[in-house]
This record gives sequence, structure tokens and C-alpha cells, in this order.
Amino acid sequence: MKIERAAEPKAKEPICLKKTEHLSVEFINSGSIMINLAASGKGLSGGWARGRIINFVGDGSSGKTLMALELAAYVFYNMVGNKSYNFPDVKKVRIIYDNTEGVMDFPIDQMYGQDFVDGVEWISSKTVQGFGRNIAREVGGNKPGEMLLYIVDSLDALASQEGLDRFEKAAKTDKEEDGTYGTEKAAYLSKSFFCNMCSIMEKKDVTVLIISQIRQKIGVTFGEKYNRAGGKALDFYTHQVCWFAEIEKIKKTFRGEDRVIGVRTMAKFKRNKVSKPFREATLLILFDYGVDDIGSNLAYLYGPKVRELSWDGENYKRADLIKKIEDEGLQKELAMRTEEYWLEIEEAVKPNRLKRY
Repeated sequence: MKIERAAEPKAKEPICLKKTEHLSVEFINSGSIMINLAASGKGLSGGWARGRIINFVGDGSSGKTLMALELAAYVFYNMVGNKSYNFPDVKKVRIIYDNTEGVMDFPIDQMYGQDFVDGVEWISSKTVQGFGRNIAREVGGNKPGEMLLYIVDSLDALASQEGLDRFEKAAKTDKEEDGTYGTEKAAYLSKSFFCNMCSIMEKKDVTVLIISQIRQKIGVTFGEKYNRAGGKALDFYTHQVCWFAEIEKIKKTFRGEDRVIGVRTMAKFKRNKVSKPFREATLLILFDYGVDDIGSNLAYLYGPKVRELSWDGENYKRADLIKKIEDEGLQKELAMRTEEYWLEIEEAVKPNRLKRY
């Protein structure tokens, strides 16, 4: 007697998962070859991860805002007409700078041009929920062929709607605020904003840059002494997290008096999902100018304090070599030499082990 077995039910796919195409990451030039290398392992073709969420962290005068402006300027002047393998060719660029702190101390028109100032959309969200609604509308309305860069400076300056309501009520009634401080903002970011933002950003040419201020942890005796608002959500949903810190001030002497003309900044990648993590880069930032890319590359190749530098068999003072590179258009050649030196070190420190598979 033949026994017929009932057909086994087909396994159901988890409804929370869906198949996605594997896309190789593309990068947006940061304005600094050193940052490009630390961020992506590539020099001229590297930089910040395009179509992802990026986080800059640091204290005041560490270069966060300036590096955000450098990114915005590169996108504004260079990305129209860009041909991508992940997104449609760029026909239009939109840059939204959500200046939640309400201040901008840089002479932007002198540094990046009046066209840049007029071309960027400058807004100022007041609450974290308002920021969420603003960016959700912009990302949701992003069309094929449009590239959107949304910068929020900074996440720390945003209050929660609940906190703002309590503050205004206390002012009107002249009574102490009630409620729980700080928890609403963290809850909104972790339970609503980031997971939903990742969903609506999928396959769209949208890059989000979040700037954070550092906060010192009280009573910490081991581990990290600093953190930033946003907590674990920022660690989980971001693709690149770069911490900036001022190393020293750059001074110039004139008529016997020293003047601070810039800062030397260290950039440390504490999280990087698109390249090797924990890479560091040092860059020079000059007031009223921006990133000194040439000076930063030379400092990496020769050291920051060496006075006489050799280029193609001839010795130059640092300032003279910078002038030669600018006058003769040797920036690309310098970038290639910097990248070659970086990759030589990366190759030398790789594990020399037999492949396991």
C-alpha cells in the first residue's frame, strides 16, 4: 500500500527582512586627501560615504563645521553631471544646512563664493522632532537625478518638543519645570528617527551628515571619558563616525608678534563600515581659507616641523614648495604621492598569513 505524505508547508520569509541588492559604496571628496585616505583608503577617489549617514564629533574649534562646509562646497561645485553606478546621473544638487545652533562664524562668501551661499538652503530646526519632519519631507520628495546633502549642525542644539513645552510653560507660570529631562530626545532618535530614516533613504541619492558636540562623562575611571547626544543609535545606524580634536594652534610671527592663523586637527575614525576602522588623519585648517590640503599632505610625507623639503631632487623651504605646487598645478601629483605612501604603510602592516579559504 502506497502511503502519500502531506506536502510540507513552505517556509515563510521573515516579514522584517527583505532582499536588497549589494551596492559598492561610492565616496564624496572631503576636500582633504588625508581625510579621504582615513575614511575610505582612497585618495583622489575617496572621501565620505555617499548615500549614508555620517557623524562628526568634537569640541569647539576642532574643525567639525568647517569640514561640513568643505563637503558641501565640493558637492555644490562638482557633483552636477556626476555619473554613478548606484544612482541616476546627477542633474540637480540640493544642499540643506540645518543650522540649529543659529550661528555661523565663517566668512562663507569669501571662502566658498557668493554662489555657494545663495545656492545652499539655510534653515534652522528648533526641536529634534521638527528636524525629523523636515528631513523626512526632503528625503521623501527626493527625485531620481537629484542629489541631496542634508547637514544638521548640531544635534545637541535640538531640544525635544516635550522639553520645549515644559520650558515655555515654566516661564509663563513662573514655576519649576516638571517631567523627565533628556529622555524624550534619546527615545525619539533611537525608536523612531534612525530606523525610519534608513528605510526612506534606501536607494536614494541622499547623504546625511550629523554634527555632534562632545560631552564629558562624570565619574568615569576607565573607558571612554567622552560621549555625545544620540547614544547607541548613532553608533548603530551611522556608517562613518569621525571624532575631531585640536592638536595645536598654528601661529605666524609678524613684527615680533605671534598671531594664531589656524589649527592642526586630528581626525579619528571610531566607526567605519565602508573601510578599515580606527584610521587617523592630521589636517591643517587655516582661518578664512579652509583646509590646507597641500600643507596637510606635506606634513604627512615629511613631518610637520621639517623646514627643508625635497621634491624631485631639489630642496625647498616649506612655503616655497607649497607655492611651486600651486603655481605649477602639482596638487594631483602630490595627492598621488601621499596616497602611495599611505598604501605602502597599509600593505606593510597587513597580516602576512596563509589564506584560510
